[in-house]
Amino acid sequence: MHDPRKTANNQPAAESATARKSTGQLPQQRRKRAVWPWLFVVLLALLVVLLAVRDDLRQSLTAKSENAAHYLAFDLLGWSPRTVFVWRLRLAGLLDSPLGQQWVGAVERASEKPIAVADQYRTSKTFAADQIEAHIYQLALQQGEKILWQLSRSDAADNRLYASLQQYRSDSGEWSNITQLDADGTTQSRTVAESADYRIVLQPELFAKVEYSLALASGGSLLFPVENASPRDIGGGFGAPRGGGARAHHGVDIFAKRGTPVRAVVAGRVRTGTAGIGGKHLWLTGSTLGLGGTRYYYAHLDSFAVESGDKVQQGEILGYVGNTGNAKNTPPHLHFGIYAAGPVDPLPFLKPEPVLPEG
Repeated sequence: MHDPRKTANNQPAAESATARKSTGQLPQQRRKRAVWPWLFVVLLALLVVLLAVRDDLRQSLTAKSENAAHYLAFDLLGWSPRTVFVWRLRLAGLLDSPLGQQWVGAVERASEKPIAVADQYRTSKTFAADQIEAHIYQLALQQGEKILWQLSRSDAADNRLYASLQQYRSDSGEWSNITQLDADGTTQSRTVAESADYRIVLQPELFAKVEYSLALASGGSLLFPVENASPRDIGGGFGAPRGGGARAHHGVDIFAKRGTPVRAVVAGRVRTGTAGIGGKHLWLTGSTLGLGGTRYYYAHLDSFAVESGDKVQQGEILGYVGNTGNAKNTPPHLHFGIYAAGPVDPLPFLKPEPVLPEG
């Protein structure tokens, strides 16, 4: 049954609790909101003081800011330092001037007569301050080849030299930047993922005198898989007809004496097998061309030096040359194949290692 006294007695208590909440908590919330701006100002002031007295923190923050800006401009937006300089010319109102247009068009003019580069090349040249030009060094590379370069400056000026490695894209008919080159004399390299024309483009900023030296070399990117052998021992080429033309040869045949060790061209994991036309064979899964999961196929082995599932290091012995499988009527040899989203010609990978020419 409803008790009117209970309601009457409880009503003031509820109202009193509500009143305490409204009169006690709301001012408290207002005080908290008033404190936050001052707390933020105090923390900001402490950070400024800390950066002022701690040179190491200031340098770290500056470096992180520069790295973030570099990542945004060059990695995400695909810009290059030369592109940034073009924007500087635009902001300075010089881009549409005859001088600005001459600087922007220097690369296109140089691309009409690029300097052709062979397996090895070295040069030393100077950009004069009163001339506007670019230098282009161009070469054709096959998938799996490695390009090696060393760029250095012999002048002490602090002006900029814009240097980049570029690839020609046949689908768009344009050149795209792959990486920027440091002119610090260090040796750098890149294994190319596509067969195409490549070039190194050099251009200083306006009114800059630059003296530089450039060394280039190209060659194979993999350790040769058969011990004491070389490309001259390759007898079966990639793509040659097999089985009366029913299939193509998806690898190269490297001839050597029975029992010659074969080695891991990269670090990775092996899986062995004994069936099929490859006889005693193994798959080495590693990485090259910047792609994970590239597979290397070793076939017609006489015996194994590893077990299926083993992890191996580059250069480790995997097995020994033989003629098992459908090679039983041929001289001992290693059938070596590369698979990265399909079969890839191993020959460019197995060219002699690039060596920079001496100055």
